[in-house]
Amino acid sequence: MTEAEEQILELFKKKAAVVSAKVVEVKDLEEAMSYALDVCEKKDFCELVYVGEGEKGGRYGQATQKMFAAPGLSDRQFGGLEKAGREKGFTVIREGMRGYVSGIDVGFSIADLGIADTGCCVLVSGGEDARLAGMVCEIHVVALAKSKIVNSLDDAENFMNGIMDKGAMFISFISGPSRTADIERVLTIGVHGPLELHVALMES
Repeated sequence: MTEAEEQILELFKKKAAVVSAKVVEVKDLEEAMSYALDVCEKKDFCELVYVGEGEKGGRYGQATQKMFAAPGLSDRQFGGLEKAGREKGFTVIREGMRGYVSGIDVGFSIADLGIADTGCCVLVSGGEDARLAGMVCEIHVVALAKSKIVNSLDDAENFMNGIMDKGAMFISFISGPSRTADIERVLTIGVHGPLELHVALMES
């Protein structure tokens, strides 16, 4: 890693911490997934979950298993993750997120880009499941390769142009956990999304 790359990496860590994201360093995607499973294992159950398919015939009740959502993975990647999660007693899914909009403990995503001067992760998706996994979970774990971190949004111009040329893609800019001060001007965490954001910085 060059000196310039190290400076960009340190800036990303600093800015991510400012927006209350937890940053950890891992070797690769496998270690990032293992970290996310550990986060799920250590957290408390979702207090209230929606049991049932869709909006009809469902009910709210206590969780009996932790839910782990990981859309966008290859069959091989998901197979290993699902097996490891099952051994820990989790239900691991990668599609049908709309049926679990209340009660996902951990959502796992792979970022397409990182922006250092805002501590932001950029996720590109073409489907609903990938978007929901990062919005309706209590904790969102994002894996980001160090090589994909740029200094500023200006430096992401070519990347953004390439995505827009493809058309019909949804781009999320994620900086820290969800927060709002709309309610009597009191800062509240987790109203519109996750209570926590963890960024797993991968060497490769």
